[in-house]
Amino acid sequence: MVVADAPNPMADAPAACLPQSAVGSFYRRPPNPRLIAGRAFSDGAMDTAITDPDLRWDGSLWHLYYSSPHGTTFDPPGPTIIRHATSADLAAWTFDDTPALNVSGVHEPSVVENPGAPADQRYLMLYTFDAGPALAAAFSADGITFTSAGLVLDGNAVYAGDATARVGDPELALLGSTYHLWFSSSGANAYGISHATSTDGTHWTVDAAPVPSLLRTSADKKTGGAKPSVIYDDVHCRWEMWLSNDQTGDTSTQSVQDANTAGLWHATSTNGTTWTLNYTFARDFVWDGTAAGEHLGMRAGADVAMKSTGRYMVYVGYDNQNVPSGATYATTLDLATRDAP
Repeated sequence: MVVADAPNPMADAPAACLPQSAVGSFYRRPPNPRLIAGRAFSDGAMDTAITDPDLRWDGSLWHLYYSSPHGTTFDPPGPTIIRHATSADLAAWTFDDTPALNVSGVHEPSVVENPGAPADQRYLMLYTFDAGPALAAAFSADGITFTSAGLVLDGNAVYAGDATARVGDPELALLGSTYHLWFSSSGANAYGISHATSTDGTHWTVDAAPVPSLLRTSADKKTGGAKPSVIYDDVHCRWEMWLSNDQTGDTSTQSVQDANTAGLWHATSTNGTTWTLNYTFARDFVWDGTAAGEHLGMRAGADVAMKSTGRYMVYVGYDNQNVPSGATYATTLDLATRDAP
């Protein structure tokens, strides 16, 4: 693949930045769960799980993307697709009957709107494609249905010469005309979150693999986190990231074990490449086995979106309440907010 020349990641940043005021804590917003996997569609099949949600506010509506197996039974669950839904209030959702991307083996979508892009490429989706695994791109004119543009970043592009290298969990943001990408990466001698930039969404320049300031132990490149969620606060000229970084035993009390996490760490940055994160402090959000929608566990891969001063987090839980017929437990979409009405 061709890799473009590296743009200046902060070239489009605003000149004036307000100082950051005090921020609150995330709290769960009842009634959770918001969604339970098992919804049926016109083809007679259903989304048998909710995984890796991606949330976006467009000024009037919330947009939710998630990956799910799609089939007639929970076991076997069916091939994976990427679904799109909208909501005005994060409570009542309207689902598109046609998948946003119907390509088997797709996971972990992240979508960003670029008003300056060509009309048929206004929306960019990056997702993990099982074949590789590698990151692939898809474009859309309306943010509803996407057309795949193929693979754009693989493990070898991140850790050259390492046959064991893997990438996944893409997270997109747009600052001015520059796309920013954070993603999980692993290799023989590294494990953590990497960062890349692009001007077209298909040609990427990797500038950090993994990002040193996100490591739990600076001297050990295998101590980085995974599954990043990133927003850019243009009022305060500040990036915020939420990520998983669990150690052995952190999720041992969760009954359902499927890509679990004990909670999310929070990092901040002024340039998107050097982050402030202290693993000796408490996590920003912690799994609660007594909370509705997550009695049995919490899945890694939460996503945070920004609306004004508010932070809105959607995350996946495993629950023993309202279990759909044919399933062994409920896979749920839950909501927590910070500094939001």
